[in-house]
Amino acid sequence: MARFRSLPLRALLPVLFVVTAAMWLGVGVIVIPGDQPLVARLIGTVFYAGAMTAFFGLAIKRARRGAGGVDELSRMQGAVKAGAIPPDVDTSTWIPMLEKRQTQNRRTIWLAPVMFTGFIALSLWLAATAGPVWFVFGLFFLALLIVSTVSAWRAYDKLTCMLDELRSR
Repeated sequence: MARFRSLPLRALLPVLFVVTAAMWLGVGVIVIPGDQPLVARLIGTVFYAGAMTAFFGLAIKRARRGAGGVDELSRMQGAVKAGAIPPDVDTSTWIPMLEKRQTQNRRTIWLAPVMFTGFIALSLWLAATAGPVWFVFGLFFLALLIVSTVSAWRAYDKLTCMLDELRSR
């Protein structure tokens, strides 16, 4: 995964475009199979995937620049996953980036349950009114609720310890 994260944007963004387009087209075909002609669905998919690729491309570029480059961002992500800070880090770069990440995780701790509970409720309502395929989406959102909440708590705890260690250096 670290190798994939460290790809240059010229290689990463086409992959992101294809994955986003495939997901959008697949979900559209599953949820509303006969609603649109295929050409209209493909045109909408290209516009949607293009917009999402541009948005995520800018977000990735900004994160890489803020971390001091692709390699440093990969090191930070690996350090947060392991919960340990390498000995030769630049604290002036790492502390603000990890504080920002900790703020995002603090927000995710309360926002993910609110958001995914709403998605689950909507999915159940749509399953009752539009069709049973929405039960699958409800289960998917339930899994996302559990995973995102647990991972946010774990990352927040790790980041707290890491920031304490960085500040004491």
